[in-house]
Amino acid sequence: MNWSALTLRLFFGINSVRELRKQAEHLPNQFILVSNHRSNLDPLFVFVIGRPLVFLSKKAVLKSPVIGWWMRLCGDVAVDRSEKSSRQESLAAMKEKLERGDSLLIFPEGTRQTDTSVALGEFKDGAFNLSSQCGVPLVALVLDHTDQIWQKGRLVLQIKKLRYAISESIPSLGRNPQELKEQSVRAMQLMISSFSSQS
Repeated sequence: MNWSALTLRLFFGINSVRELRKQAEHLPNQFILVSNHRSNLDPLFVFVIGRPLVFLSKKAVLKSPVIGWWMRLCGDVAVDRSEKSSRQESLAAMKEKLERGDSLLIFPEGTRQTDTSVALGEFKDGAFNLSSQCGVPLVALVLDHTDQIWQKGRLVLQIKKLRYAISESIPSLGRNPQELKEQSVRAMQLMISSFSSQS
């Protein structure tokens, strides 16, 4: 068993990993996974679904000694959102990945949401433009408690039981980006509400 599998089982629990992977069995062969974003560790936890994904991240994350190395190893795409040319290049690279059959992971909020009073930040358009243009379906994922595992100012990770929910596939053929964005937001809001009702 590799280190990432051990880490996932530590935080999710063996049964939870099996359950989520069973839920992920319904996913299409190719998809764009959109997830909420609370922690720098989110990309690692997203991979609990057991499917290969290409990840779009901020260029600054590549400087991280562990996460940056892992991203380069996975062939992920980095973007400097302050530069229009970088944004265009990254979207072109992601489109190329889709055309060769890869699935993508995109955090549509664009950055970590650190305000705990806000369930979801405003979504950027990139994932939904790609989905509409390439005819690749979307899947929404919500992770809960990831921000409590690696808290700001702490070097030691805290073991917390994570919660998760994954949506059905959201078809993109014949639909515009705004429709896809709205349906993804609704799906994620419903999943977040289900967490609140369990608290």
